[in-house]
This record gives sequence, C-alpha cells and structure tokens, in this order.
Amino acid sequence: MQATNHLEITCPPCAVDALPPELLWKIFMINTEREDLDEWSTGPWYVDDPDGRLDTARSCSQVCRLWRTLLLQFSSVWGRLLHIADFEHVADAWREVIIERIGDALLWVTGKITNSTRPFIMPILEKKWTNVQILVVEDEGLYESEVLLAWSFLKREAPQLEVITLWADECNNRADPRHILPFSPIFNNFAPRLKVFGLETSYLLSQPAPWLSNLYYITFPREQSTHLILSALKSMPLLRHLNISRNTVQHMVHVNDGNLDKPHLPLLEHFWIDGGDPVTICLLLESITLPPGQNALQTLRLPTFHEMSQEGSQARERLHHAITKWIHSYMASFASPRLTLIDSEQVLSLIDVPQTEHEGMQVELPYSDNHSHFTIQSIANCPRLSFVEDLTVYLSSSPHWPLQPLYEALQSITYLTVGGPGMGTLFHDMQQFSLFPHLDTIEIFSTVDGTINDDRSGEESVIPTIIHFLEHRASIGRPLFMLDLSSLNIDGVSHTNLERLINISCLLLKLPGDDWDD
Repeated sequence: MQATNHLEITCPPCAVDALPPELLWKIFMINTEREDLDEWSTGPWYVDDPDGRLDTARSCSQVCRLWRTLLLQFSSVWGRLLHIADFEHVADAWREVIIERIGDALLWVTGKITNSTRPFIMPILEKKWTNVQILVVEDEGLYESEVLLAWSFLKREAPQLEVITLWADECNNRADPRHILPFSPIFNNFAPRLKVFGLETSYLLSQPAPWLSNLYYITFPREQSTHLILSALKSMPLLRHLNISRNTVQHMVHVNDGNLDKPHLPLLEHFWIDGGDPVTICLLLESITLPPGQNALQTLRLPTFHEMSQEGSQARERLHHAITKWIHSYMASFASPRLTLIDSEQVLSLIDVPQTEHEGMQVELPYSDNHSHFTIQSIANCPRLSFVEDLTVYLSSSPHWPLQPLYEALQSITYLTVGGPGMGTLFHDMQQFSLFPHLDTIEIFSTVDGTINDDRSGEESVIPTIIHFLEHRASIGRPLFMLDLSSLNIDGVSHTNLERLINISCLLLKLPGDDWDD
C-alpha cells in the first residue's frame, strides 16, 4: 500500500493534460478532417466510404474528464462529423445528442441519404443551411416530389458554403425534363465562399451569378447550352477543374461562332468532356483558351466521336485542329514517360498512363483522308515527346493512321509493348526507318486469348517479322536486351523460329511460365 501511495505521489502528471485548450482544440479539429476532399467531387463511389471520424471524437471524449469537457464545448468539432452513414443504424437518442452538440457550428455533411436517414439529415440542412460549409451527398430519391421539395433550401443564400456536390440516380431518366433542379437562382445568387460546385444533376444556372468568380471546380450537366457554358466560364478566372457532360443522344443547337464568348482560363489543370456531338465539342475546344507557355494542364479527357461518319471532311479537319491544340497544351505542361497509341476502327487514341486515377490524357481522333497526316505531323512537333520512354502500340488488322512521324519523334523509347493483328507493320517500319534507336525491351501482348497466328501451319504470322527485326538490330550492333512473350501461347511458334530467337546475340527470351522478378 505504501508503494502504491509512493507511486501516486512521485509520478509526474501526464504531458497531454498540460497542453493548453487551444492546442487540444487544434488536435481535435485535425481528427475531423478528410484527406480525400478533392476526391469527393469525382464520383459518388467515395461519398459513403466509412471514415471513423465520429468514432474518434466519441472515443476522445471518454479519455478523461478534461477532454470530455473541452470536446462538449467545441461545437466546431461535432459540426464536421455529419457523415450520414454513421447515423444509419443508431438510436434516435444519439442523433439528438449530435444535433445538440453541433449548436451553431459550421457543418460538413457527407454521405448517401437513405430513407432511414432522411428524417434526420434533411431538417438539419433546412434549419442550418446558412451554416453549411461542405455538402457532399448522394440522394437517389432526389426527384421524388416530396423529396425534391425538401431541397428547396438550395434557393436560399449560402454565406458559408465552400463545397457542394450532389448526385442523383438519373441513369434511366437522363432525358426526362422533370429531372432538373427547379431552384433558380440557386443560392439566391449569394455564395461568396464557394470553391467547388459539383452538382452532378441538372440545374438551372441564371446569369449573372457573382458566386462563380471564386470557383476552382465546376461541373456542367448535359442540358447546359454551349453559349451558357462559355459565358459562365468568363466569370471563373480561378478555375482549375472543368467537367462538361454533353448530350450524346441529341445534337445541341449550334450558334454562330462569332456570338460565342472566348473564356481565358489561366489556371486550368483538369479538363474533362464526357460525351457530346463533334460540332458542339469542337466549339468548346476552340473557344476556351489557355496562356501560352504557362500551362498547368494535368488532365485532358475527351470523348469518343461515334457520329463523325456523318460529318464532312471540313468538320473533321476542324476537329483535328481543335484537339491538337489541346494535346499541345497538355504535353507542354505535363511530360509523361509513358504513351499508348491505338489505331482501331479508323480512330486514333492517344493515352498516357496517369500518375493518379484523375490525371493524364485520353483523346481520340477520327480518321480523315485529307488531314490525318498533317495532324500526326503536328502532334509529332510536341517537344516533350522526347521524354517518353515506355510506348504501347495496338494496331488493328487494317491500320489507317500514318504514324511514322510520331514514331520518329519518340526518340527515347526503351520499352515497347505492342499488340494487335496489324503489329507486323510496326516491326517493318522499325527496321526500314531505324525507329526507336534506344529500344532494349519488347513485350508482345494479345487482347483476346494470348494466341498469335500459328507459323507452323502456313498461316501468316508476325513471328518471322519480329525475328527479322531482332536479327537486323543485332547485326548492326544494336541488339535488344529482352523479348517478352510471356503473355502469349507459345505453342503458336514453330520450333525453327524458337531456335532462331534463342540464337539471337545478347537477347533474353521470356516465355510463358518463366518466373522472373520484374
């Protein structure tokens, strides 16, 4: 007993207890933050992920009397913890406790609104709308009449709002004119702090709208006209993320080019166009401008143009010019070490491997008899193509695009992945025009079942062409280091050709079943 008393007397107080309340408050607030804030505006699959922030705050309040006292005083902590999934299967008493604790704090509301959580969260939004700072939610029942009416607070002023993203289940009702938020002007045209406007459902945008000036992220739904989009963009000098959804079913009403605004977006980093007819997209690409030589573009995603067969050669040429301008802008600011080229069904796809899911380039160009060569030459003039070291090429059975100038610009390629029934043309060009002088590894892939034409049965096969190229490189003193056939069915290669491959000087041959470390 004496030993116990001695310990109680001599043990120093816990260092955490000595921290000033202001520092403890900062620690508690850090625990409420979400690191994936930028991802909230990219898709509803993030919105309902569990995050444990409420559990953390609740546990902290039970550590000691001091922490509990402070946490109950800090309504700003609890205001950030309205993650809807945390209130899905809890007692009403706990919900009431949270409502009491948030007081008049700024609110972060995130998650998926369900029928069971709607009676809890919607009254909070209605009553405390002027305190909402972040609203990132999905509401599948949004366009049910009674539910939509509950969202009428969106037409009220939002003095504290900084981020708003709203998804609704419109997959089967995209053409339904009733599926448009009827609240206009949204926010009563007052949201001076708003930075992220990511309504993924259709809305009415009335102009002028002063709150547009501080945005760095916006999504335009498919119903917005080209004229309205370009006019609104002129009010967004700080914009960094631009996402435009276009109507892929109906052609938009085209306006005279001279009547369109020409917005200048000096800070633009991410540009997505999701669907649309070629003429409308061409107008958007032509009208939006970036500062020359000062580009920050990290993402360029343009859609597939399924309807170009209906357009004339002049329209194709115009679209080529517009897309090429943006390819140059992207490559001027973002030198990726990887590039993928796909020539299939008269469409050329240019894709680089993004460093994150939401970065990188993916564009597609429809073939033009009169202009494709000039387009390739223009793309080949991008100086930063020399940074590409890893190239993937897929060629269909009838490649259309004259890719040689682009190949010649790719002077630093060391790793080549190639596939498709037309791949033999690439090996022929590599040998004839001495392409890719620094190449040391080739990987052959198949997109179907791993087979290539069997060269033992007289069928046309690419294997002899590959061997001729490899033997040629070895004969001129530039042998390759490795040929990777591990993804193929090697049974399609004759014994004679396999022997020729094995006997090529300095070449390592990776076959199916070889267990090599990368």
